[in-house]
Amino acid sequence: MALFKNAFADILGKKPKCLFFDSNGKTTEKIKKDQEHALSSLRKLKRRDPKESKSFGCSCGKQSLYIPVMQGDNIYGYALVPHVKRCPEAKEILLMRMFVDLALKEFQKEQELTKLYDTIRPRAIALSTIHTIHRLLSSTLDMDELIERIARLTLQVMRSRYCAIMLLDDSKTHLIPKAVIDLKNTSGNGHKKYKEIKINKGLLGYVARTGKTRLSRNSLCVPLVEEDIIGVICAKFKSSSTSFNKFDMEILLTLAEQAVIAIKNAQMYEEQKKMAYGSIKSLAALLDAKSPHTYTHSEPFVKLALAIAEEMKLPRENIRNLKFAALLPDTGKFSIPDEILKKQGGLSNEEYNVVKKRHIEGIKILEPLEFLKPVIPIIKYHHERYDGMGYPDGLKGKQIPVCARILAVADAFEAMVSSRPYKDNKISINQALKEIEKNKGTQFDPDVVSAFMTVAQKPGFDKVFWV
Repeated sequence: MALFKNAFADILGKKPKCLFFDSNGKTTEKIKKDQEHALSSLRKLKRRDPKESKSFGCSCGKQSLYIPVMQGDNIYGYALVPHVKRCPEAKEILLMRMFVDLALKEFQKEQELTKLYDTIRPRAIALSTIHTIHRLLSSTLDMDELIERIARLTLQVMRSRYCAIMLLDDSKTHLIPKAVIDLKNTSGNGHKKYKEIKINKGLLGYVARTGKTRLSRNSLCVPLVEEDIIGVICAKFKSSSTSFNKFDMEILLTLAEQAVIAIKNAQMYEEQKKMAYGSIKSLAALLDAKSPHTYTHSEPFVKLALAIAEEMKLPRENIRNLKFAALLPDTGKFSIPDEILKKQGGLSNEEYNVVKKRHIEGIKILEPLEFLKPVIPIIKYHHERYDGMGYPDGLKGKQIPVCARILAVADAFEAMVSSRPYKDNKISINQALKEIEKNKGTQFDPDVVSAFMTVAQKPGFDKVFWV
């Protein structure tokens, strides 16, 4: 509108007051009292000559001008210039009409571009979403980590403040919260405080039960569907306070399709992990049958190693590998003669060399198991010392895998507080803690010891980790 006013000012010599209204006579802005006369006169004139540009005298006696905004035979509206100072000449009216025609064409081009943008944008975001999900697929197969990433991606793509991802339980009667992020209340993942939902209740239950998408002003909920419904994704409250629309729905449906692929792959991986864990437990049971706690360790030992790793905030993949390694840290002892294993007191140099040699040979038991490849270095190097005086390779400091450094501390602690056939007496937990602290920086990694001491100070430690 400002463009019209400036153009008419150049032609008429003074910036006029302009009104614009559609072909039905409805104005696009509020009419002032001194403009009502011109508008009333125009409505009479346009009924007679709707396609003509004319100057006319309105009922108040002042001169006015109107120009139809049209293309071909189609009239889109009118521009009214009320109460001009002088009556414009025919060539000036022609010039203004040419300008209106040109402006209309430019406006139509802009509208077409806007429409094209509105059409392309959700598809471009959908393609970008597919690409991002593919990156998620390749970056992690841990179910908890994957679903939290999908939830955060949903927040980003949908520009919303809330996202919930829930999966159906085995009975298909309840939705279990796997990731619930509410940026208004917390920046973290708070799904643990949310309860399961029956599928016959609420918005999410309806979507899970029917498989139908639900779109409203402040929420958008779509099903996760493979061959059957496996769960739902729900986004709420746009950060811009605008409404969810059909384009948002199209984007979230695309995200959901890719999320299902990622989730099913993670579920298959979880099943493989369970099978692998079962295989390790079976192997541990076979080893343990020969001599309890000689080749394997107790559940509290495994919990202790994992608690240290959690305290150090290690990646989930590291923690998973540590869990497997903690079940079978001393498979190398399998080929060590019993007279050396159960010998009380210190070992001779010759006996110690046998232990080191058989430790490497014993690891070969695990090498055929493909899924244990990342676990073997943890088992192999957990007898290394932080000062480089351990075995088998004399690794020092950070050269030793971090999970092996954790296992070394947990192993030493358990050995001190446990009853073993090769030693006379176990010592108290407090004495063992002092011994671990004493050897910080020499035998043990100081960072691991610090994390271990934090775990040891937590309530109930003496009950949970007494073995």
